Formats: sequence, C-alpha cells, structure tokens
Amino acid sequence: SSGINAEYGGSYDTNMDIWGGENFEISFKNWMCGGYLYIMPCSRVGHIFRKKHPYTFPDGNGKTYSMNTKLVAEVWMDSYKELFYQNRPSARFSEIGDISGRKKMREDLKCNDFQWYLDNIYPELHIPKTTQVTISQDGWCLDSLGGGDSLVGLYKCHRSGGNQNWKVDSANKKVQQNDDCLTIMDEGLSLSDCQTGNMNQQFELNTEYKSLYNSYHNVCLTITNPRTRFVSIGDCKLQQWDIKDV
Repeated sequence: SSGINAEYGGSYDTNMDIWGGENFEISFKNWMCGGYLYIMPCSRVGHIFRKKHPYTFPDGNGKTYSMNTKLVAEVWMDSYKELFYQNRPSARFSEIGDISGRKKMREDLKCNDFQWYLDNIYPELHIPKTTQVTISQDGWCLDSLGGGDSLVGLYKCHRSGGNQNWKVDSANKKVQQNDDCLTIMDEGLSLSDCQTGNMNQQFELNTEYKSLYNSYHNVCLTITNPRTRFVSIGDCKLQQWDIKDV
C-alpha cells in the first residue's frame, strides 16, 4: 500500500493518457515525497490480463506509452532523464503539455531529488556510465535490423534513434542495445545477452582512428560484403567509421 494520501499528491498524474507509466510515477512520488511501500509477505495478488484491451489508444499504444513515461522522466528524474532518452530516443519528440503544476506539487511537498532516491531507496542499482552514438559509413548506419537472433548490418541512416543508436559502456568495453551486447559470431556480428568476461563482446570505440576495435582478436568492425550490407570483423586498416554522439 502507498503511504501518501491522495489529498497530498498521491493520486495519478492526470496529464497521463489511458495506460502506461503510472506505476513509475506513483512509486517515485511515494518514495521521494516521504511515503512508504510495505511488502506483505503472506499476501497473494493476482493480475489477469484480458484477451484484448477494453479501451483503445487513438494515437497508438507506443506513442501513448512514450508520452506517459516522458512525463515521469521530466517531472521526477532530474538529470537522470537523459538515461531514459538514451533508451527511448523517440520520446524526446513526444508532446506532454504543461507540467508546471506537477513540478510545483513536487516543490510544495518538499520531495527529495532523484539522486536521493538512488542513494537511499535503490543503492544497488547500477547506473551505467555510457555514451550514446551512431556508427555510420557513407550514409549507412550500423543497425540491429530488428534484433533477435538476426545478424547486425547496415541500413540507410534515418536519425530517428531506435535500432541505429548504440550505448557504449567504455568501462566494461561493451556496445549495447537495451540489455544485449554486440557479439562476434562465426557468421558475423549479432546482438546477444551481455556476459561478463565474454571476449567476443569486448569492443573499444576509437574516435581518433574511427574504429570499433576488439583487442582480444585484434580486429575491427568492417563491411564484409557491400552488396548485402552485413558487417563482420577484419583488418583495422581497411575501413573508417563516422562515430557521432546522439
């Protein structure tokens, strides 16, 4: 149960539409504004989804969810909202309207900042020190091509984020999308579960030499067949890549 009375801001954000994101919003607000969440170990809760929504999304499910979660990020996450945008770049363009009322509510309630939440409520959460980049050559961008078990390849750069935005974790030498890492396979490069110590997933981004380098195999990202636009690894002197921050 939530420890904040609706009279003092415990109700849902009425700027949100239909469904999605309200669980984050009310949880952040609860913890950051002096409330509590109690776990009842002997309780049983069932959540059964219907076969279809009893309501519709006029703007589409994805667009609505993007707008709602952007509201959460802008009101509650402070500078950490940039991590949200790195993972959902299209949300930058979502229209969320006037949020001054929600920010004033947060100020009136004397809520803690998001850093306090991370330090005191969820200190075990790992905050990645990453940069977000696109990796391209002659107008063709490194693209996950939908992810899954498919190989990574090149697709015409569209500058809309998504499959063409890559998180570079320099500390752990990983290049990621969501929870998957760029991985050297026999047939090329693919995305697979990130694994500590997997040398086939260790890549270093060298902006000076414009390369994506794997030191274990001493190879770099290359285009193996320009016609198919699939990529692999090879001699580091062969190709240079245009690496840009998002």
